Amino acid sequence: MTQPSVTGAQAPADAARSGFQWLGIFAPIIGLAVAVVFLADTSWYFVFESIHVLAAIIWLGGGTAITLLAWRAVRANDNAQLLMLGRQAEWLGTRIFTPSSLVVLAMGIVLMHKGGFGYGHFWTLLGVIGWGVSFVVGAAFLGPQSGKLGKLIEAKGPEDPEVVARLNRVISVARTDAVLVLLIAIDMVAKPFFT
Repeated sequence: MTQPSVTGAQAPADAARSGFQWLGIFAPIIGLAVAVVFLADTSWYFVFESIHVLAAIIWLGGGTAITLLAWRAVRANDNAQLLMLGRQAEWLGTRIFTPSSLVVLAMGIVLMHKGGFGYGHFWTLLGVIGWGVSFVVGAAFLGPQSGKLGKLIEAKGPEDPEVVARLNRVISVARTDAVLVLLIAIDMVAKPFFT
């Protein structure tokens, strides 16, 4: 069996890609090792706080990025890009955002207990209520609607008015949810009315 020939332009691109593959493999391992060294010299409170903050960054950053990309696609009137983002958001929602939000909640509870903050403060209640609303919106609306949207696209095509209307609803709710999560983050940092 003969190997397909590689054109001159293709060879440097393949060489550059394979030359940096080691970075994609070892960077997470090195990053984890450095994090362990940093956290080994601190208290458990800061370990839990670091996990809490990292999970919040993943949840908040991912949702914000998808929202901004969707806004950009809407402005460009690019339904194909929007639909692709919808499929990606469905995958990310179930595999990344939901677990991250659960880690945020779990570590938040641990931090409240270990920090002796108590649970009756305005900022705590606002954060938990906001988290609950965001979780329910994601689980009860965004996830199922994204799945239905994918099936509707396959049945009717990306330009069908029903597809476009459902897509716009999902984007509007996702945008509102992203704003809510940003406000939760500000609430957790600023701790308003904390006495």
